[in-house]
Amino acid sequence: MENRRPDTLAGMANGSGSIRRRRLGIELRELRTAKGLTLDEVARRFTWSVSKASRMERGLVPVSPRDVADLVKLYGVDDPDHADALVAMAAASRQRDWWHKFDDLLPRQFSVYLGFEGDAESIHTYQSLLIPGLLQTEAYARAIFRAAQPGETDEQIDRRVEARLLRQTIVKNKDAPRLWAILDEAAIRRGVGGRDVMREQLAHLASSSKQPNITIQVIPFQTGAYMSMDGGFIILRFAEAEDPDVVCVDIRTRSLYVDDPAEVRRYTLAHEQLLALAATPDESIKLIEAALEEMR
Repeated sequence: MENRRPDTLAGMANGSGSIRRRRLGIELRELRTAKGLTLDEVARRFTWSVSKASRMERGLVPVSPRDVADLVKLYGVDDPDHADALVAMAAASRQRDWWHKFDDLLPRQFSVYLGFEGDAESIHTYQSLLIPGLLQTEAYARAIFRAAQPGETDEQIDRRVEARLLRQTIVKNKDAPRLWAILDEAAIRRGVGGRDVMREQLAHLASSSKQPNITIQVIPFQTGAYMSMDGGFIILRFAEAEDPDVVCVDIRTRSLYVDDPAEVRRYTLAHEQLLALAATPDESIKLIEAALEEMR
């Protein structure tokens, strides 16, 4: 394998901890395969579990600079600048981002996802039952968390809402990513939190759709049954070529992070099919406004 220039690696140290860890993991995987080693062989060499070695290459866990220093020796990286750049990437990838203060509430996989979301150039989300988190009002989010976490204290619910609102800042920044949200009509008709909460939420959707970086489309009830109507997912795309697309799939108890190219392609095709079923953005706003009128 042709080694990357150290200055290129230095540029790859930009971004959130999640994106840095994935870039480092890709580098380490390429070095390992170029050396002709398997994950099992690497794990045995350092008395690690295979799952640890795999998580390191997938960017799911922080990697210590010491571990990276050991790996570059094993992989025969003889350019000291290249080796130093990889170790520096490991150190940079261990930064603590804003969401880490909510680690006691957020699943680890979702924390990884948040790092990717913050660095995405575009976000494509589909939700069949609820308004996407990036477009929820404070009251709507509170109602969702209260229903989903009935045993939690008011303080815990408050912190979940705080995390949700902090997450939304990415679509309001000057360099905000492109957000494309597809919703089933059920999401705008379901009376989450009561009529007052839903009126505010639907009005927020209508106003958000006027932002130049946000597109909202609704799949009408009259569409009938369709693929993917039983769950939601998010596809993240990035500006840098070395950052492949990422998918986050909502499951009842956790969020599943998907980066396998074949699986990502499957969700990309599903998203394209959903776009074909959805009403146009203008028609979708009319559906939202009609639902809002019925809530008055």
